[in-house]
Amino acid sequence: MNVQQKVKMGQAPVISYQELLKSDSRPSPAFYAPATRDLGTEPIPASNYTSPEVYAREVEKVWMKTWQWACRDDDIPKVGDTYVYELLDQAVILVRQENGDVRAFKNVCRHRGRKLVNASGCKTSFRCAYHGLTWSIDGKLIENPFAWDFPQLTADDVPLLSVRSESWAGFIFINFDDDAAPLLDVIAPMPEHFAHWKIENCYKSAHVAKVANANWKVCAEAFLEAHHVICTHPEYNLFSGYDSGQHDVLSDHVTRFLAPNGITPGPFLDRGIDDNRRVELMLAAGNRAFDKSKKIELPEGMTARAFAAESVRQSLAARTGYDFSTYSDADMLDGQGYDIFPNFHLWGGFKDKISYRFRPLGPDKTLMEVFLFTLAPKDGPMPKPATMRMLGPDEKWAEVPELGALAPVYDQDYSNMEPVQAGLKSLGDEPVHFSEYLEVRCRNLHRMIDVYMAR
Repeated sequence: MNVQQKVKMGQAPVISYQELLKSDSRPSPAFYAPATRDLGTEPIPASNYTSPEVYAREVEKVWMKTWQWACRDDDIPKVGDTYVYELLDQAVILVRQENGDVRAFKNVCRHRGRKLVNASGCKTSFRCAYHGLTWSIDGKLIENPFAWDFPQLTADDVPLLSVRSESWAGFIFINFDDDAAPLLDVIAPMPEHFAHWKIENCYKSAHVAKVANANWKVCAEAFLEAHHVICTHPEYNLFSGYDSGQHDVLSDHVTRFLAPNGITPGPFLDRGIDDNRRVELMLAAGNRAFDKSKKIELPEGMTARAFAAESVRQSLAARTGYDFSTYSDADMLDGQGYDIFPNFHLWGGFKDKISYRFRPLGPDKTLMEVFLFTLAPKDGPMPKPATMRMLGPDEKWAEVPELGALAPVYDQDYSNMEPVQAGLKSLGDEPVHFSEYLEVRCRNLHRMIDVYMAR
């Protein structure tokens, strides 16, 4: 039974997302249609988050076999530009070639195994700092100062070790599995959906990271459902419709939620506020839908949702030069949170696109990264991409101005992670219970881990 059926039978005390779209001022694209999948109601062992043995198998079976977003095209725009990406005990160098392609290599000298590149930058070649063996940016050995003493080797015997790399819309992915399905097959239908939201015209406007003392699945799951808003983000309760959201499993590797904004609040809160008050609350929470330099006056008969959507159209058009007059209220206002299994989350829409990446550092430690991708002006140059800002253990997300009004939200999300990990350890082999619909994306994460583990 999907959420629409539950609504009709009175089990869910809200209108469905599809019913909400029908009342909007403009129709939404066909790809907003629901894609519900029944993944059952079986519990998950808490030990899946805490067991070193489970973690070791995930490293081997999942992380070394799946597509990982490594960097953006604009991180390495020129010939020789090199980006160092690290995952667990693997280090990869991605480098722009003479013909404009990007190639990826293991960041290791073929002589004695020293790391070749210590940091991202621009290279004409890769010279090992240990003994001086040197490779060109296309991976060929071009200098061995002691070639006379290596009768067993020629340059062709020891090229840099290639890592598979493929790209989509400026995102460059790597995969350690040469037999993996092509990237575009795995991430479908995201390319179609994000083309609608002009992803190819966006640049990385923020990149912030912090280590979380929790298993990578705990971190990922914090952003795979929306109803944690009720307690974790209470300032959003009176205008975000998390209980009217739509949760879709679009493919084995891609899921999403569609979370409405600017509507009647959830069932556990006072529904008696009017839309003028709702607009005030959206402003108080730092909602970016409004131009704060202007007096906010809700026209007679217009809902807060319609007013907010139109405000976004106008402010985005003024900033970027694009015409948004035909795009739907949902395109302007809602949260369209997609994820690519196992660890890359990217939001759609036309406001700044939120993105998350989670890299495991151990069974109970994860590098959590937050990005914003901003639509660049139509007729202007593409701004330079943001570089990563690494937060220390005592630094707050709220102290990062480039994250804007979202910054304190991540402190709220982060505050759940370590306590959840501690609780899971206390549970031992007892089960964790996901809801049937609202947490279907969490269920799919575990389902796909099981699929990869069984291979």
